[in-house]
Amino acid sequence: MPLRETTRSLQGVWIIAIVAAVLQVALSPQISILNGTVNFMMVLSITLALTAEPGTAVIIGFASGLFFDLTSSAPVGLMSLILSVASFLVASSAHGAMGGITRESIRLVGIALLVANLLYGLCLFFMGVQGDLLWALLGHGLSSTVLDFLVALIFMAIGGGSSSQRSFSTRGGASRYKMPR
Repeated sequence: MPLRETTRSLQGVWIIAIVAAVLQVALSPQISILNGTVNFMMVLSITLALTAEPGTAVIIGFASGLFFDLTSSAPVGLMSLILSVASFLVASSAHGAMGGITRESIRLVGIALLVANLLYGLCLFFMGVQGDLLWALLGHGLSSTVLDFLVALIFMAIGGGSSSQRSFSTRGGASRYKMPR
């Protein structure tokens, strides 16, 4: 029995993706706190992976990462790989039932953002883009995670709806229990 959300419209996903792409190009280079920048594409792929199938999440992660790589000065393909793997792991862990703002979805998004940003900073250090390991992990990784997490809360509130829509309910006439007739 699939637990994926079927009511999310494709048009809503496209609108969120276009808004994230415009914000990535226009706003993200302008905001930098302690060398950390907001990665709207990472936030988009991880928040959409909460309610997506793993295969669809990988495609969203790859496309988001490729868009980020092509619009930044980072090595092309690095963020695509990181977001593909992170989106797959989030979609596999969430089982498509963690939309909206719940404790579980917030925790999963926070962990995924932290691991992805730390891995990105570590890879930038080993590629020679970042000169200092401590600055790459703490300066870029943690500060970017805090900024991304704040944006992720907004994305989850807009795109996720309430969590009661995704739980089991008896309002549709069906019940989990056998009822005598």
